[in-house]
Amino acid sequence: MKSAGQAYDRAASSGSPAAFASAADRYTDLRSLSLFALGKYRKDLPKSREAEYLRLTRQFIGTLLKKHGSGFRGGALQILECTGSGNDLVVKARAASGSKVTFRLSRAGGGYTVRDVNMQGVWLGQQMRNKFTSTIARSGSIDGLFAYLRG
Repeated sequence: MKSAGQAYDRAASSGSPAAFASAADRYTDLRSLSLFALGKYRKDLPKSREAEYLRLTRQFIGTLLKKHGSGFRGGALQILECTGSGNDLVVKARAASGSKVTFRLSRAGGGYTVRDVNMQGVWLGQQMRNKFTSTIARSGSIDGLFAYLRG
């Protein structure tokens, strides 16, 4: 957990979306998070386009985390609370700067992986789902989401 927090702290210090994307890629199950973001449109993602979708989603995550995680600077991560049941944990933490972050973790292999992160009151997974599903609904197809993610 502390390693993930330090990676996000370094990303915030760099101010780079790519650094946030790299931290998320290392400590988060990006595939599951990205597929969750499609909501009811998950079935509309062709298997042949999944790799492209995951690459574009990784870039989107980096940009979103930069926007909401820029205040997440300040060195050591202090764990405030850890609660859980079964294979899931919720860890509330604070950076030395005072910024709060909450991680949802799931057991993966011999450790845990970040399933979702909340920075500045924004859950990454839900923010993505809201944006992605509304983009698909507005455009009428998953192609509209691909166009949006390409910028």
